[in-house]
Amino acid sequence: MESPAAQVHGAGRRRDPATDVAIRDAVLDSIADGATLSGLSLVTVARRAGVSRNSLYRRWSSKDELYLDVLDSINLPLPATRAETTRDGIIALLRVLAERIVDRRATAMVRALTAEAGQFPDLHRRYFEEVVAPRRRALVEVLNRGVDRGEIRRDVDVEFVAELLVSPLLARMSAGDIADIDPRAMSVRVVDLVLTGAETRDDAPGDGDARR
Repeated sequence: MESPAAQVHGAGRRRDPATDVAIRDAVLDSIADGATLSGLSLVTVARRAGVSRNSLYRRWSSKDELYLDVLDSINLPLPATRAETTRDGIIALLRVLAERIVDRRATAMVRALTAEAGQFPDLHRRYFEEVVAPRRRALVEVLNRGVDRGEIRRDVDVEFVAELLVSPLLARMSAGDIADIDPRAMSVRVVDLVLTGAETRDDAPGDGDARR
């Protein structure tokens, strides 16, 4: 399945998937080697990928479109979680995030976007709307199912819990401290710690206390 950015290009023309991969890899390798999003040119990307400039321009009309496609490609597909327990569903979703974070090139790409958000405001907005938001919604949906199943207290703010769950991983990514992350082990640790405060219990606080 093609990414949101890729779907609008190449209509009526057969595309070589290997060329698409080579171009995305060229961007990721360049950024991981220290290039900036603003400093990297499409000509340089084409040269590093070993393709013609026309091949690149036929696929992406601008750096924003190319970068959005690359940012989408570094995320693993979301796992099916509907049949899972709340705990297992959250662990599966966090593990996808952790797998991306331990990918050195993927982390470099996201950090580059964060550093240059002011120079690429539309790209930054679209990345969060088209790539990040669906993943956040999936996490919130699992948490809401946990509430419906009685596994999570009804007074808990699930949006806030979702933020708590991803924050440790995002903090490690921002700091570049990813060398010792075991995706599954860290996901389990974070989920078990956060859910301890969100799970149902007899002495659950009132609604006002939970949201302070």
